[in-house]
Amino acid sequence: MDEVHYSEFDGPNFNAKEVVQRYRKRIPLPQLQKSLRAHHAATRQELVELINEKYADFVSLSSRMQGVERALKPLRAPLEESCELTKGLHGKLGALLDKAEEAHQAVARIRARKDALNTYIENAKLLDKVKSAVGQRRSNPQESDDFLREHIAQENVARDLRRIRLNLGGSISLKPKPPPPPPAPGSEPVAPGGSEGEISPECQALLAEAISFQETFASRLQERLKGLVTAARKSWEEPLTAGEDAKPGPPPRSELLAIAHISRALCTIGHASAVEAIFTEVFVKSALSDAATACNAAAEEAKRKAMAETGTAGGGSKMVGAVDLGVFFQSLQKTLFAEDAPLLWLVRRLRGTTSCSEADEGALLAVPSLRLVAQTVVLPALNYVQEVWGNVFMPAFPDTFAANYIHYTKFVQVAEGVMAQSEAEALRKDPALSDFQRKWKTQVYVPLRAKEAVQRLDVAKRQDAGAEQGQRHPAGGHDYWFEVSAELMKIQDAVWNRWYLNSLYSKMARLSLELLARYGRIMQELAETGASTGPNWDAAASRPSWNVSSVPVRMSRAASDVLQVIAELEAPGDTGHVAGL
Repeated sequence: MDEVHYSEFDGPNFNAKEVVQRYRKRIPLPQLQKSLRAHHAATRQELVELINEKYADFVSLSSRMQGVERALKPLRAPLEESCELTKGLHGKLGALLDKAEEAHQAVARIRARKDALNTYIENAKLLDKVKSAVGQRRSNPQESDDFLREHIAQENVARDLRRIRLNLGGSISLKPKPPPPPPAPGSEPVAPGGSEGEISPECQALLAEAISFQETFASRLQERLKGLVTAARKSWEEPLTAGEDAKPGPPPRSELLAIAHISRALCTIGHASAVEAIFTEVFVKSALSDAATACNAAAEEAKRKAMAETGTAGGGSKMVGAVDLGVFFQSLQKTLFAEDAPLLWLVRRLRGTTSCSEADEGALLAVPSLRLVAQTVVLPALNYVQEVWGNVFMPAFPDTFAANYIHYTKFVQVAEGVMAQSEAEALRKDPALSDFQRKWKTQVYVPLRAKEAVQRLDVAKRQDAGAEQGQRHPAGGHDYWFEVSAELMKIQDAVWNRWYLNSLYSKMARLSLELLARYGRIMQELAETGASTGPNWDAAASRPSWNVSSVPVRMSRAASDVLQVIAELEAPGDTGHVAGL
């Protein structure tokens, strides 16, 4: 343990400082110094003895090395000359490699430039073809007599514009791109259009020209689509032909196909939101206004009734701000989601799900990228609620808050029922719907309901303490001996029917369990305390019995109520009065 392992000195990674620090922890420093000095002396003596023993060999080796030096001296000059020649050749080869690399880069730039010019020429011809096609359709009235051919040509123009945009870089916006990062130190700046990732100035200019023409073309299509959609709506309001038998109905097939072609054209060039905005303006805005008017009228009527019942203006002032949105959402559902609603009829046709016998009809009308129900009805309706009734998100009136939340969720569910599955999934992931959901102050609503429930239980507890013990209290189709038992069942019914919100299941379940625990403590206190101070057993009665306020009677009645509460909570959901926990 106290010996130094001298074999460590022969290792390739020997570190004297590390060895001394390690051994001094186990061996005193004077002893370690003495041991190392003894090893040094022994090693030195061994070296001297080796030299004395092999002295003749050392002298012979020295003589031979002098002979080698004399033999190599004539070779020094040729070797140094060859070294200089090699260095010169290395420098010349390096220069040739640099020139070759520059030539390679120049060829790459020329090739990229050639490709850029070919792309420019090809897409410039395609853009000229597009402009010529659009000009012919707008300048030759005889050609535009063929109604459907004109709109098919517009859809083909949209495809060509999209192809140009993708060939030239795929940018939809005319906003300038951010400047490229500065070159690294020591590197040469890349010339415009010199790398494969760069777009040449000519292609950038052509792309800007194509997008500018595309925006003009899109604005014309939007005007045309708005006129067709407006005409389609009027066809349901007014008969298309005069006569006694004329009735309002769907638009002609040619107009419906034109709407589909123009919608597909706008979606192809990235203007699906414009198509949805047109349908919103034509079909939904008036429906929103009418629904809001009906909702406000219902709110005013409710306010007048409240004021008439109380007889004072103060009672009616409590209803200010408590707008029930049920009328608003029901009006929208009746107007837009009814089976004979014009918008829903158009949505199903443009989705490709028609009831006609021809299999190809749905394919001609389908516009797959449109989300007409979500973007045209649901989100505009929710935005309208935020703009007009921004105070409905606060539970100042908890009953109205819960009712409005339920109306909103039912409206979204009904809308999802008429959507395609992909559209419904996209709506659930839409940030606008998530933002609207977060606006509801449910974190304030739950404490208000919990406080209300506890207060109601406490009031019932006080009434049981001072009331006569023979009266039964009905609740949920059963009679209970104690008011607190009946009140618990009423509160549980409210929690799972009138107070419950879909996003608050865990909190409502916790509130129910907390109320049951509080009820258990209250029943225990009622059974154990408050017994009559008089005689508990009435022997003088015609039928001797316990006094109604005696402990045995209170205990039996408490047990009866508890058993009835448990039975009601454990009843199946279809037969029980409240949801089973």
